Amino acid sequence: MSKGTWIAGAAMLAGVGLVTAVSLRPPAANAACCYFAAVEKDITQPGQKAFITWDPARKIESFTVQPRFEGNAVDFGMVIPTPAQPKLDEMPRDFFKDLAIYTILLPLAEAIEFQEMTGAPTTAFSAAESEDGGEAPDPSKFGVRVLEAGVVGSLDYKILVAEKAAGLYDWLQANAYVYSGNEETLDFYIRKKWFFTVMKIDPKQMKKKPDGSYTGEVTPTRFTFSSEACLYPLRITQISVRETTDAVFYVQSPEQMDLEGDMSWMPSYRSMWLTYMQGCSITDEQQQELDMWSAWINKRLEENSSFQTTKLEWAKLLGDPDLALLEEPVALWPQGGGVPLEDGDVAISAETMLKDAREFLATALPQDPDGVKSELQRLEKRYTSRKGDIVKVAHPEKSPIGSRYVFYPRRDAPEEDVKGLSRLKGHLQRGQWLTKFRREIRKDEMTDDLTLVPVARGREQEYVRIMPTSPP
Repeated sequence: MSKGTWIAGAAMLAGVGLVTAVSLRPPAANAACCYFAAVEKDITQPGQKAFITWDPARKIESFTVQPRFEGNAVDFGMVIPTPAQPKLDEMPRDFFKDLAIYTILLPLAEAIEFQEMTGAPTTAFSAAESEDGGEAPDPSKFGVRVLEAGVVGSLDYKILVAEKAAGLYDWLQANAYVYSGNEETLDFYIRKKWFFTVMKIDPKQMKKKPDGSYTGEVTPTRFTFSSEACLYPLRITQISVRETTDAVFYVQSPEQMDLEGDMSWMPSYRSMWLTYMQGCSITDEQQQELDMWSAWINKRLEENSSFQTTKLEWAKLLGDPDLALLEEPVALWPQGGGVPLEDGDVAISAETMLKDAREFLATALPQDPDGVKSELQRLEKRYTSRKGDIVKVAHPEKSPIGSRYVFYPRRDAPEEDVKGLSRLKGHLQRGQWLTKFRREIRKDEMTDDLTLVPVARGREQEYVRIMPTSPP
């Protein structure tokens, strides 16, 4: 997209990204934690949400996790590995609900078609308390050191390190954490000298189903720690996953972030964006890129028919209007990221559009005054300033929508939910990219942790409005 401006002062689009974009509604990616479960119990981790912040200059990372779980153990808990000792903070209970509302894609832009009338998208555990009420065994004899213990929100936690997987395995059992996984997974992190945070979960936070099993989401907790790279623990999740786990990532950083290698969201997004451009203003170079990504996806599907791309769901370089939204969410949230304007385009009022329509139709249909009146009534009812923004396009032949007048609808949600966006104040930061993406990860893909890397400069993608295409 060439240089453009935004109604309501939204940030200029970076690189070749387009404001209007595709609806991406697939499964998700996953996992900073894994459940411990008693051997005779069954706890699984079907999905997870994570909010990651990364400061590349200070080498500081934080992630907030809120796993979803289901199973039949009475007591639950998690183990979260991190490359350094973390600082724990409680987060708002509805933090991820607020993020979801904040990042709802604006509706599909549509042509206003009056001219056309005339042919002109932890490891789980069951942690029973010691029956005799005695003191817990000395961890040092297992080669385990408990560095910190406390309570964050309603969750009891311990931060520890271990010399050997066998020792940690025995310590978990001695402390009534009946571990259902294997030592190999623990050893994967011990060999890297990572830290483990063990957390107990109050069963009262969960919903009990008619069959006696439980399901629910734990209170979000933020882990902040030093790290040489932006990493996300994945390997440990393998323990509590049957076949796949779904997760959604929100990543905030000075640079737009993506997953490394085949986990990247770029192939899916670029394929959709270029497909959207195809047939209207796609260049030879863009067509070659589309062919390249299509071949890339097809090759991986040939190698594994279960392969799924990571899907970009929302992305924006946060500016003043985006932070102002948190101060007045009810008034400002509906229009969200604003409306794109190419050179020569102009935002007009509904009254101006109706005036243009009246003049055009009176000339084009002089023999049908009733038809003109009916059409003007339809336009007046459908396209109001309260419902969205109207743009008069300078060069409709270059636009994917192909119309002289384009309507950009606003979002809608219950007012009480929108008010909750004020809870995001302090968590979202001006001048940072906020990128949301999803992936479904198969169990056989959970052989290592995830690495997040910056998007190549000039290839950043802002994505706030749905495009009329489907994911590949």
